[in-house]
Amino acid sequence: MALRDHIEALRDADQVSAAAIAGLSGLAMGEVDEAAEEWAQAPPPRRRHVVERMVEMAEANVDLEFDAFLCHAMADSDPAVRERAAAGLWETTDRRVALRLLDALRDDPSAAVRAAAARSLGHFALLAETGKLLERDREAVYEALAARLREDAEPGEVRRRALEALGVFDTPEVAESIARAYHSGDAPLRQSAVFAMGRSCNPRWLPSIFEEMESDDPAMRYEAANAAREQGDPAAAPRLVHLLSDHDAQVRMAAVQALGGVGGPSALRALREAAESDDAALREAAQEAIAAANASDDPFSVDGAR
Repeated sequence: MALRDHIEALRDADQVSAAAIAGLSGLAMGEVDEAAEEWAQAPPPRRRHVVERMVEMAEANVDLEFDAFLCHAMADSDPAVRERAAAGLWETTDRRVALRLLDALRDDPSAAVRAAAARSLGHFALLAETGKLLERDREAVYEALAARLREDAEPGEVRRRALEALGVFDTPEVAESIARAYHSGDAPLRQSAVFAMGRSCNPRWLPSIFEEMESDDPAMRYEAANAAREQGDPAAAPRLVHLLSDHDAQVRMAAVQALGGVGGPSALRALREAAESDDAALREAAQEAIAAANASDDPFSVDGAR
């Protein structure tokens, strides 16, 4: 079936099947343009549903890849479609995708789309800092994110996501931005600052991360646990062990995952105890963390802790 016919069938079907959506996997960049008119004729709710299902299916099956279609959807007339498409491109390494996300971050009229683009560009920021992007692309990603963060008129959600993505860049400007956000009176922005502290992998932030593990705000404790996991310092283990009994379930799960990430003897002991917990979710998460660590070749993982 030709692509145009395939999209027409998908557009007109009473229900959209997973098989129909899977048929749009692996398209070449620009190939979707051949059927753009047919796709645009689908009602917005149908377009949103298809994009959402693409993202879900790609996360569940690594053999499915919808980058070309999602990039095309980033030019959709419906901002909700554009937002879902931008959010779904968080894992690709294709620089052409990065360029589309950069355009959306700079120019899309929807703040929700700009925020989604900033989040997905966080992956490219990480690629840049590990030497997997061209220098000109690294500079473009950094400057576009920094420009959104510097813009005081930009809605808070966009600035938050830009700060989180920038966390991997260990520059004086980023460090100053993290500190300023952390000491602001804006609770969501402070949470993003702690998120960025973790992504920085700079031990200068550990005291603040440790302090926030004792915050009265469960959202902040959750971010602090995740930041400790990103930092990977075994010194965080005793504090993470304390969070295993937190009254908030998400905080407990974050602590388990963080213990698996920081490693060390105390983390291993805590995970083994949690793997025998009466809390089924905690028990399963601890077992998964132990299994993941045991599958790692990292000598500092919990498997290497004796």
